[in-house]
Amino acid sequence: MSKVVPRAVERAAPEESGWTRRRFVRESAGALAAMGWAGRGGAAPAAAAAPGAQTVARKRYRAVSWWLVFDDLQWPNDELRDAIRRRADRCAESAVNCCLIFGAHFRWDFLPLWSRLHDLLATIATELHERKILLFDHHSSVLTHRPRNVEEARGIWQRNRHHVPFYPSAEVAATWTYEGAHLDDWRMWDVESGRPVYLPVYAAEQYCMNHPGFRAAYGRYVRELVAATGIDGLMSDDGIYYADWRACGCPHCRERFRREYGHALPPVSDAGFWGNRRSAAFRDWIEMRYRSSRDFLGTVREALPAGFPLLTCCASSDGHALPAYGMSYQDFIRHCDHIVLEMVGSTPVPAGTWDGRIPSQLLHLGLARTHRVPCLGLGYGFFPDTAFFIWALNKFLGSDCWFSTLKGRLGASAAQLATLADDAELVGEGYRWERAHPGLFEGEADTEVAVFFSRATRDYYGQVAADYVGDYHATCLALMRAGVSCEVVTEIPPAGRFRRLVLSSAVCLAADERRALADFLAAGGTVLATGPCGFLDGRAGEAHPGWLSELGVAAEWDDPPRPGGFPPYQQLRAPVAVATCRAGPGDVGAGPDGWHQVVRGAGRVWWRPERMARKETAAAVLQRLGSGAAVGADVQGWPGGWQARRFRDGHRRLIHSLPAQVATVLHPELKNQIGQQPVIERLVFTPLHGDLVVAPVPGRSGVVLHSPDLADSRPAVRGSDGAWRVSLEGVRRYFVLEIEGAAPA
Repeated sequence: MSKVVPRAVERAAPEESGWTRRRFVRESAGALAAMGWAGRGGAAPAAAAAPGAQTVARKRYRAVSWWLVFDDLQWPNDELRDAIRRRADRCAESAVNCCLIFGAHFRWDFLPLWSRLHDLLATIATELHERKILLFDHHSSVLTHRPRNVEEARGIWQRNRHHVPFYPSAEVAATWTYEGAHLDDWRMWDVESGRPVYLPVYAAEQYCMNHPGFRAAYGRYVRELVAATGIDGLMSDDGIYYADWRACGCPHCRERFRREYGHALPPVSDAGFWGNRRSAAFRDWIEMRYRSSRDFLGTVREALPAGFPLLTCCASSDGHALPAYGMSYQDFIRHCDHIVLEMVGSTPVPAGTWDGRIPSQLLHLGLARTHRVPCLGLGYGFFPDTAFFIWALNKFLGSDCWFSTLKGRLGASAAQLATLADDAELVGEGYRWERAHPGLFEGEADTEVAVFFSRATRDYYGQVAADYVGDYHATCLALMRAGVSCEVVTEIPPAGRFRRLVLSSAVCLAADERRALADFLAAGGTVLATGPCGFLDGRAGEAHPGWLSELGVAAEWDDPPRPGGFPPYQQLRAPVAVATCRAGPGDVGAGPDGWHQVVRGAGRVWWRPERMARKETAAAVLQRLGSGAAVGADVQGWPGGWQARRFRDGHRRLIHSLPAQVATVLHPELKNQIGQQPVIERLVFTPLHGDLVVAPVPGRSGVVLHSPDLADSRPAVRGSDGAWRVSLEGVRRYFVLEIEGAAPA
């Protein structure tokens, strides 16, 4: 078969162009290092750049999924090779610079085919490298399909066909070995039944991250994979407790709990342990779960070459139920050098909104900023409109984009799937525009407002969302919807870049966090605290004195007792009573607006006892922040119903904006088979009219409007009053307002 010649694709050899398959990764991280990130090896995170500091541009990922299907298992043959080349050409034409493998996902199920699979990956990598595109492998390290009957096998095909579910029968699986070890011996055990855990949503079993034989085996596999394929990065998924509190009761987990924490894992009938937030031993069990997931990624890191990109799946690091799974990028980042920000489900949702997951996304973006690593926003769609929207939302947030279809979730026929375009074709418009305008996607979020995420409160105190996470979510959403750019921090920052810090129901404050708060206040920072804050220490033990008492606020709280039980927290029935607080007798610190003000050094604390989940409290916080905190405070004519987020790059401000809600047209047949969520076929955008007017400020030298909806960038015209005016005519979907020069004081 003749060699396929790519059309309209410059295919310079690496040595001719100066591009190598490692150079992109180096350049992507190089700017991060220049800002203080020293990479792996235990280096401390860099301090945040000062406002107005010129940031160092870095390469941005424009990624798509490279899907494997059952036909690919026929490799090697010329027809598949030509198909690989054609798909690689489409990626290059769409300005893609990174592909991530999707398929052959439960990698241990492919044990008999590893050599063929690795040769296929090597071929894909070679073709992509010729087009200056990276290839990351992406697979599950621990899951293995084990349907127990025909109905479950059919369910795999309906909901998880994209895994390329090539699995053995249970009888054959029991005979499989790797370097002399039986794979079945690695499985997690249910703490109640003592049998292997089972995951109905995937019809799968799971290998245990604490099994030393499994960890060693997976490390050997990773070394073999990298050596055989020439991949440029690895996304190693699922090294968490997928079976939640039922996992894991294997001898290795029990021994680790005994060895490192001094406890025997009690039977599930022990309500004094299971789900008892006043049990120090149960809090140790929670801590060990997170450590187990983190340490497993350490094993993966040790198996990889120095500086080799490593990431893992993580839909959220803020959910109230995550202690059950041991899942948090706050742990993963100890060994990963890329962060995934997964936009699960549909973006936007069928109702046309998109900000419901903003609190999760801001947390991952905050971790990426602190550790100076790239953050890839993974969004799923099936048609051009949603692909564009996912790209635009990532640019709005400040993250890199990974767009992916998820056709295996549709339960669709082969004929229906054949009508759907490939991932790269769908997202080409946004990616090409980004490549043509790289300067619009530089800089740091331009804000002095930070929201503190209290992991200790979530991990050791929170049992239901209303205990803490609901107030954290309400805070992020209230600020976003009011047009206030904010960053999420996981440590109390020094006063400097952030001048105002929002604490919402941070019940647990560790001693080092309280010291950092004192330093923040002494340096002139302002803390806006709501709800019960600082009544417990960093491990949910009683704090003596509490943080508010230490500040001189006579605050009291009522913390309703709750029964333990197994599975933890499932015995709680709505409505669940949550802790409340109030000013104690004799307290005279509250003003007429309900705020208690405490001056400390050059700074001050504003506290009120109500939780942020109350709309009145959120409104009071926004009023306290003031109208000047809004993104477009010095811009008149901002379109109603459009969200904005501001970035600073040196003396430039870049305001990214997109509609808060759009009209959706749903596909008449296709649905996501998990949850039966409809698939969006088209988005309907309302065209903008009118002008933006940017206030005159000494030193301001120009204003330009940029949008993929416009044929060219549109410079603003300066009027006799000194203000800059630019028309929004023609803009429908997304725009960037570039303001050159000084910001208002």
